[in-house]
Amino acid sequence: MRGRACVPLARGWSAAEPSGWKCYRFNKLPLDASCRYADTVCRGPGSVPLQRRGAGGAAAVAPRWAVLGADSGPGWGGAGGGPGAVPPPSPGSSRPAGTGATMAAERDRERELRFYRRLPKAELHAHLNGCISTATMKKLMAQKPNLQIQNGMTVIDKGKKRTLDECFQMFQIIYQVTTRTEDILLITKDVIKEFADDGVKYLELRSTPREENATGMTKRMYVETVLEGIKQCQEEGLDIDVRLLIAINRRDGPAVAKQTVKLAEEFLLSSDGVVVGLDLSGDPTAGHGQDFLEPLSEAKKAGLKLALHLSEIPNQEEETKILLGLPPDRIGHGTFLNSTAAGSEEIVSLVQQNHIPIEFCMTSNIKSQTVPSCDKHHFGYWYSLGHPAVLCTDDKGVFATELSQEYELVAKTFNLTRSQMWDLSYESINYIFASNAVKSKLREQWCKLKPALFD
Repeated sequence: MRGRACVPLARGWSAAEPSGWKCYRFNKLPLDASCRYADTVCRGPGSVPLQRRGAGGAAAVAPRWAVLGADSGPGWGGAGGGPGAVPPPSPGSSRPAGTGATMAAERDRERELRFYRRLPKAELHAHLNGCISTATMKKLMAQKPNLQIQNGMTVIDKGKKRTLDECFQMFQIIYQVTTRTEDILLITKDVIKEFADDGVKYLELRSTPREENATGMTKRMYVETVLEGIKQCQEEGLDIDVRLLIAINRRDGPAVAKQTVKLAEEFLLSSDGVVVGLDLSGDPTAGHGQDFLEPLSEAKKAGLKLALHLSEIPNQEEETKILLGLPPDRIGHGTFLNSTAAGSEEIVSLVQQNHIPIEFCMTSNIKSQTVPSCDKHHFGYWYSLGHPAVLCTDDKGVFATELSQEYELVAKTFNLTRSQMWDLSYESINYIFASNAVKSKLREQWCKLKPALFD
């Protein structure tokens, strides 16, 4: 049977039967255990649909989840078969193996991508510097011909083929070519325009204020320049509402974090609602969550919303519990919130009780190797619980993705319908940090666009 991938149900998934191996057919009702169909992925004897728990915890029949073949990754159709796999040519055929099927699959994917590009979307986890595209990087490099960066253009041109090490190299190059306020203005406007071109109607950028002694750029100037870029895009009539989260870099320590909170509080009052919150991010091994509790509490009291990167790496249960005590308004990644480690059940319970939305960045997690494969991504666990979820890109430039691609990838991986993906997009409005008036305006915009999308 093609696409065999026998694995036990992940923790937290509910099923009509309490145990055993499961078998599903894509987009169709469950089959019997014999699995005599080419479009079936085997999960062993027994055949029941997975269920998604409703907000109250009761099980409700959910999408019939498709499971990737054992050899499939983000691109689908691995050597083990499964969805997107190319069948061998029929005997006597002169057609090269897989040519027709490959072309058909490409056409199908293009149709899906067109749908997800047209789908109105909210992007809530986007680091400004990590979102710089290849095209913008080339502009910046051209403006600095005397800057010697080893293998710089090679790494930039690789796009989706970048290795993890090359992704880290990209960040190093980015900081070398964005040292002036002119650079910050350019990247801000380009990033916003690219998100708008991808059908994003609401965007929350996040960035750590930077200072550059060589060019005289201060942290205040940095934030002011980002705000100017947002303002200019608005004046140019771009169909996108943009807000800003000011970020604390863990590596800078609690003293700098306090300074960042003070700066964010000032811009919260002076930016006419553009600065809406605070982000805690950076190296998850740097410092301890306890170190940042005081400045984060101060920010929350001042009216800043909190988006905290939590449980990006394993064995951070103690820190996670401390920071969940604030509580944050959204969680970034949350990759290991539902791990098998001791204490994780309490963490899951805290997240659920507080209804804290989670920002999921699938491509980022796969490329940074915190998640082994798409079908094992923790989105599936939380979605099955009916927990607030929002799809995001994280660093669209470095990881060579777009929000429309993230939607397509999640839909394919978990076999979600267009209607279910619409619901994910529409519900993401609930989790933005802007005012209720902005939320109402966005809901009206989504509803106006829906009929044409589903014609």
